[in-house]
Amino acid sequence: MIIFQDVCKVFDGREVLRRIDWRIRTGERWLVSGASGIGKTTLLRLLMGLDTPDSGMVTGTDGLRFAPVFQEDRLVEHWSAMANVSLVCTDGARVRTMLTALLPTDSLDQPVHTLSGGMRRRVALARALAAESDVLVLDEPFAGLDHAAALHAAQVIEQQRAGRTVVAVSHGMEDCFAGYRTLTL
Repeated sequence: MIIFQDVCKVFDGREVLRRIDWRIRTGERWLVSGASGIGKTTLLRLLMGLDTPDSGMVTGTDGLRFAPVFQEDRLVEHWSAMANVSLVCTDGARVRTMLTALLPTDSLDQPVHTLSGGMRRRVALARALAAESDVLVLDEPFAGLDHAAALHAAQVIEQQRAGRTVVAVSHGMEDCFAGYRTLTL
């Protein structure tokens, strides 16, 4: 179990997160919601250990493997979708399975800089799903996708998460997270 206990975070003298208490059990699915700029991405960074709280503590993360989808796709631009996902998974069949669940087959070998924004987003999502991990951390996973593509991607996440814990942030498309518990900041 991951536990946030009385967690606070301050940036430039502004309190971004205040006294967050949160328990995440293994295998749970969470949607973090709230207004823009309220600290949702900061909360994800604290979860993954990329930032540390100014007070309070986050426990239960030692030894956990996180597979993130950041707000930016963070892809290697001149590599293909296959090569980008292969960065985290050496099983070519698994890489292809994750990608073909989300993208047209004819796009898998194209350099990602030639793909649309929504297709690039799906490559980033496939990369997270293909990674050996305990927790999927999804920051705006459906950015750039239309509603139908987002619903399909949500189904793929559910099919491929294999019992992993999922923590997601979304501005809109909340219906794609049916069955998720909600933490509102």
